Amino acid sequence: MKSIRWRLVFMYLSLVFIVMILTGTFITVTAQNREQRQASEELHQCAVYIEEQVIEQYDSRYFQDSLVNLSIVSSALRNMDASILDSQGRTIACSTASSQDEFQQFNSSAVIAALNGEESFLPRSRITNALGMEKTVMSYSYPCKDESGKVEYIVYVQMDSQAIEDSIAQTARSLIVAVVIALIITAVLGLLFANTITSPIAALTKKANLMAKGRLDQRLAVKGSDEIGQLTKSFNTMAKELSKTIVESEEQRNKLEIVLHNMTDGILAFDDKGQLIHINRSCYDMLEIDDVNISLSWLMELFSITGDEEETGSVRELTVKGKDDKYISVAIIPYTLKKKKHRQEIAGGTIVVLHDITRHRQLDMMRQEFVANVSHEIGTPLTTIKGYAELLLDGAIDDRAVAMEFLKEINVAADRMKLLRDDLLDLSRFDTKVNKFNMEDVNLVSLVSGCCRQNLIVAENKHQDIIFNPPSKPMFIYGDPGRINQVITNIMSNAMKYSNEGTAINIRLKEKGDTYRLEIEDNGIGMPKEALERIFDRFYRVDKARSRAMGGNGLGLAIAKEIMDAHNGSIEVRSELGKGTTMTLIFPKSDMDGIIDEK
Repeated sequence: MKSIRWRLVFMYLSLVFIVMILTGTFITVTAQNREQRQASEELHQCAVYIEEQVIEQYDSRYFQDSLVNLSIVSSALRNMDASILDSQGRTIACSTASSQDEFQQFNSSAVIAALNGEESFLPRSRITNALGMEKTVMSYSYPCKDESGKVEYIVYVQMDSQAIEDSIAQTARSLIVAVVIALIITAVLGLLFANTITSPIAALTKKANLMAKGRLDQRLAVKGSDEIGQLTKSFNTMAKELSKTIVESEEQRNKLEIVLHNMTDGILAFDDKGQLIHINRSCYDMLEIDDVNISLSWLMELFSITGDEEETGSVRELTVKGKDDKYISVAIIPYTLKKKKHRQEIAGGTIVVLHDITRHRQLDMMRQEFVANVSHEIGTPLTTIKGYAELLLDGAIDDRAVAMEFLKEINVAADRMKLLRDDLLDLSRFDTKVNKFNMEDVNLVSLVSGCCRQNLIVAENKHQDIIFNPPSKPMFIYGDPGRINQVITNIMSNAMKYSNEGTAINIRLKEKGDTYRLEIEDNGIGMPKEALERIFDRFYRVDKARSRAMGGNGLGLAIAKEIMDAHNGSIEVRSELGKGTTMTLIFPKSDMDGIIDEK
């Protein structure tokens, strides 16, 4: 009985059947009890009547005749058999016997109770009459007592109960017929009732099966406001929300896929058997692989990771060295899945996150080198100052000429430390974006000419020539004149510093598109190719010994690049070892320049 329809009908029928049976039983028992009470009352009245009319009126010798005559003349005794028994339970008179030989002896429980002084009613017993036929009777025994309360006689009355039993049987048959009719009607109504419930449920089931197959556009017509109608409305709402949720889930999944595939970190996911279930593009680029059968064991072998790093339930982080001096941070993260039914955790697999930390390693090395360079740059003038100060304290101060020389050297060392401090402060302000610029429209031609004049004496001391042919028209840029002057002077100073005596420094100012290009070319020692990528690093020197001897600290070009970046400009470098270097400063044009061109 898998169908809910037939279960409802069966339950409905069972309920009605039980109610009808209980009701019929109650009616039958009630009717039977009522008939028995009525019969008991009639028998009691007959017994009292016999006592009054026979026992109290006549001597025991006349009980038989008197009882027979009374049963003839009295309508109350017509359907009853009455007998009078003595105190020993022997029959001494009977309304149906013509002689003493026909007296029937009684030993029923009712007679025994009467002998003990109690009235007793026996609702049903079977006896055999004089013709040898059995019949069902109701019996009543009534004790007649003397003045001392001792039982003297017993009136025993019997009444045929067949009519009562037939009436009760007829009532039971009527009830059975009523039960059968009620069950038939109930079955029909039950089917109709079940259909009103199961038809919408069947429709809901059909629509739910279609939804389970992926057809989420299912809707049902709401035909009422009862529970079925509310269920239908809830189904429609659920279908709408489920469709919305799946769309949102799909969008989230697509977003997650996009995020994972566009992450700079490599993500690999493996199941509990170590088989790859997800990988993003960054992994292929980072590992420099293409079509490779990737598994967890293969990855462990690639990175030379032992089984300890795969320990279940622990997160492992380690750094491995890849190809081309590439450093990769590897995080191995086991994950578990939860079973809601048993609230247990089972092994789900492993996620491996790869992060390229090569740049971080390089920055760390640069930081260490920076600290070492700063320490060295500060240590050299400090050693000079301390050495000369100790000589002065040891007595050199008494010789004025020697003391003055020492003080000059101390002053030079202090100036060098001040210059280093100023350069470091400049770089710190650039790093923290707190450097302020006095921006204005500047004629680059005038600015370059001024820088040439400033460095002319230095060039003459080394017998060098500064060659610059200013353009005929002004070239305006938007910037801080002092800072731009600092950049040009620094590069010109380097050009003269690293060029031999008798050489020329060529300066050219050109216009190209929306920019102006200032080229500063020397014929000096030049730089190797591998040094070109690092010349703007802080404290970097191509020739450290020569740079320190010439007073350089390796911060000039780093500051120049920061200033050019702040002016939305750039610096290009071309150099060949032993043949010289060309530094090109690129400045964007000012709006003022466009106004002058229009005029």
